[in-house]
Amino acid sequence: MRIILFTLFAFGLSVMACKGSETLITEGSCDDCRDAVIRDFGDPALDGCGFVVDVDSKIYMPKNLPEAYQVDAMKVALTYQVQDSTRCGMVQFYPAITIQEIRKRQ
Repeated sequence: MRIILFTLFAFGLSVMACKGSETLITEGSCDDCRDAVIRDFGDPALDGCGFVVDVDSKIYMPKNLPEAYQVDAMKVALTYQVQDSTRCGMVQFYPAITIQEIRKRQ
């Protein structure tokens, strides 16, 4: 019985540890946001890059783009934090970003 309780406790801790504490804001005002466009650079399974974020003609690979925003040519406003570069396809490298706040623009 103790082994089962210990296993359940350890499993619960590991699940809670995997959840990030960052909350992605998708509604409301976005005072510090930058205008951007979501682009579809092709299926990653076929050496594409998937959905990327185009900010002032600079391409970024988002680590946490919500599925609702995975639409080619969608205009958005967002805040983000730049991470290390990441590879997409066979030879392309783009800076990765973690999106902190995102909303659709008109």
